[in-house]
Amino acid sequence: MELRQLGRTGLQISSLSLGTVGLGLNYGIAAGSTTGAPPPQRSESVALIHRALDSGINFLDTARAYGDSEAVVGEALRGRREQAIVTTKVNCFDAQAKPLRGAALRERIHTSIRESLKLLQTDYVDLLMLHSAPVELLDGGEALDMLATVKAEGLTRSIGASTYGSDAPRLAIEQGAEALQVAYNVLDQRMADEIFPLAQARGVGMIVRSVYLKGVLTDRAEDLPDHLDALRQLSRQYRQLTGQFGIDPAQAALRFVLSNPDVSTALVGVIRQHELDVALDAAAVGVLPDDLLQPLTAMRIEEEKLLNPGYWGIP
Repeated sequence: MELRQLGRTGLQISSLSLGTVGLGLNYGIAAGSTTGAPPPQRSESVALIHRALDSGINFLDTARAYGDSEAVVGEALRGRREQAIVTTKVNCFDAQAKPLRGAALRERIHTSIRESLKLLQTDYVDLLMLHSAPVELLDGGEALDMLATVKAEGLTRSIGASTYGSDAPRLAIEQGAEALQVAYNVLDQRMADEIFPLAQARGVGMIVRSVYLKGVLTDRAEDLPDHLDALRQLSRQYRQLTGQFGIDPAQAALRFVLSNPDVSTALVGVIRQHELDVALDAAAVGVLPDDLLQPLTAMRIEEEKLLNPGYWGIP
């Protein structure tokens, strides 16, 4: 497995990383369901993580908000903690989804990281991130400063934020984030315009999520609800193009992301062994040929309500 530098953190992470949200709660596109695909049995999830580690994946992504995910990761890493680079996230919003401030924010962060460490069965995480951090949370630098305090206490080795849009990651970079998690895929290439070059210049690691756009860039797009037919049609165009090159659409989606040298790692949120094997095979093959990379690059769209799954009305 290729290793890439995670910005200035000093961490060498696998180019392919495992997202574990689907191991902790219902998530993604599922045939005949509006509540998402259910997580596997605990033993299957643990076996999946072990398979990832045995295959050279060393970066695991979880969060307090991912249901049982942290507990699953903790069980899987029992006796294997040194083989993994673990990141988790803290939710910094109140019950009305407004950003916390001051003492309430400090209490949330410290309570969250201690709960995470207990579930993960570890004394520290390698990266602690603000979860879905908007400009309103980042403004003023208070939230990242508090994460820096957690780092000084030895509970995390590095700090960062998962973000949406372009304003929030730009602000996080300016405020000292060491790594960012952002969306980037064949249809959503906005981060490559400004954020990737800025992050590269500032030594900020780039963790890419939404590689498959929650299944849109795979055959699962056929199970999208009718109100997302525009995405289904885009997926069909994409799959027709990759099919002309004899490349599995899921593999092409991952290889597209890995073809960008500004990407530190590509997160794949798989819940089945065969899905992991597809991702491992794609990572082993490496970057796409230019004659496919160019038409895929031309497939980008800009419509936020199609690119952001938060607008889709599914988990």
